[in-house]
This record gives sequence, structure tokens and C-alpha cells, in this order.
Amino acid sequence: MTMEHRIVYFSPAGTTRKVAEAIGDFLRRRGQSALLLDLARLRNAAASFAAQTQPYCLWLGSPVYCDHAVPLLEDFVGSLPRLGGFAVPFVTWGAVTSGLALPEMAGGLSTRGFTVLGAAKVMAEHSSLWQSSNPLAAGRPDAGDLAQMEELVERVLAKIAGGGAEPLSAERLDYLSPQLRAQSAAKSLAGIKAMQPPVAANEQLCTRCGQCAEVCPVAAIRLDPFPVIDDSCILCRQCTRHCPAGAYPYDGKTVETRILGMAGQSDEVKETQIFV
Repeated sequence: MTMEHRIVYFSPAGTTRKVAEAIGDFLRRRGQSALLLDLARLRNAAASFAAQTQPYCLWLGSPVYCDHAVPLLEDFVGSLPRLGGFAVPFVTWGAVTSGLALPEMAGGLSTRGFTVLGAAKVMAEHSSLWQSSNPLAAGRPDAGDLAQMEELVERVLAKIAGGGAEPLSAERLDYLSPQLRAQSAAKSLAGIKAMQPPVAANEQLCTRCGQCAEVCPVAAIRLDPFPVIDDSCILCRQCTRHCPAGAYPYDGKTVETRILGMAGQSDEVKETQIFV
């Protein structure tokens, strides 16, 4: 059965995009129509779904930030029209914890009338450890991770072709230990932002080149005349990573120590996993 597949993703560091593009390739090889939509480039992406009248399958990808999907993606799901269809959420995570992102995404999609057929959590190099010589999940997602995504594509298509399209049981996504689940539920991006000093460029170093505003995936930065960052910042630190003048303070060693400690305390199996 041929149908349209829409692959919507958000990918500040590029790893979620890599998975999304692979999904698109796997679908096209099997004769399916696959359209990729990058939420960083489409501010009103949900509007393109309003005129959809034929059944389609929505593949929805997000990196895990503070144990949840990014707010931009959550807003997208909340604004989707209640037209039904199929959905497959997937997340990339950096070997600390995938948190509650997948079950929350699946729940949100179900609320909008989608039948969730499958899901995946994909190992990806931790985006905060770009200064590390040995970052968590270095080189991931790799060929083995993408092979699992190809299996997910095959099994989802088989479900659709079978006609019944049995939904994925919510219990399948209840994979965190009770302790880790409670920790994830207590975390939020807003809470982390409240505990940290705001991201800001050092005006003594900043050249006002505008590179940070260009790479910001949520358009949170404007020059006035130095960078001004608004509340839509998601702490992805792409401004810091790509600033040619090194104007954004960042203690990579301290960040690495903290993240490695969190990873050591997490009892989640550090591997890619698909759910169908």
C-alpha cells in the first residue's frame, strides 16, 4: 500500500536530521512518498496539514532536552488538526536518558487522533560535549542504529499494509525504572534555565558578526547591536559552538563532568531501541 509519509523533525546538532533523512530514504526505496519538514525552517508547519484530506503517516523526530521533547515540537503537535492518520515518534538521545520524550510524544499524537504504530529512541553523540575528546555516544547514530530504523520502517509499512494497523501499546513505552521516571518528570527546560545564568555573549569579545543569530534553530537571537537572546532559547548552545570569536562563555570540562555523572547514575540501557 502506497501512502504519503511526512517526516517532521527538529535537529539543532544534526543527528535527528540524519535519522529523519535515513527514514525518508528507506521509505522511498519501498515505493513510498516521503516529504521531510524541518521545524527550524517552518514556523507554521502545522498549517500545511490543515488541507490534508488523504490518510498519511507522520514521522515525528526530536532530540531529548532535559528528558523531554523540545518545546517547538510539543507546540507543533498541539496545533495539528484532528484529522487522524498514523504516526511514528522518534527521539535521539546522548546516552544519559531518553526520559519521558517518547511516551509524551506518543500521548500527544494520540490526543490529536493519530494511531501510533511504532516508535524509536536512537543513540546520538551528546550535543553538549563537542569540546570533549571522547563524548558520550561518539559517532552515533551509526550504520547499526540506522539499520534498526530501516527495520522500523519495514514493520510499520507491514502494519499499514495489513489493514488492521494495530496501535503501539502505551505500556511498551513505559521502559524507565520508577526512580528514573520520577526524576524525568521533575525536570523541565524552564526549570534548568531558571537555575542557570542566561546565555549571553561577552561584549568584549563579540564582533557582532551575527553568526549566532544565523545558526539559532529557534530564532531566539537578534543583534541590538550585540546579541539579545529571548525566552524561546532552548539551551542548545549552537550559538556558543559556532561563535567564531568564542564570545559565549562555556566551561566544557565542567559540563562534561556533570553529564558523565548523570549518565553514570542513569540505569537506562544505553542503546538504540525500536518499538512496534
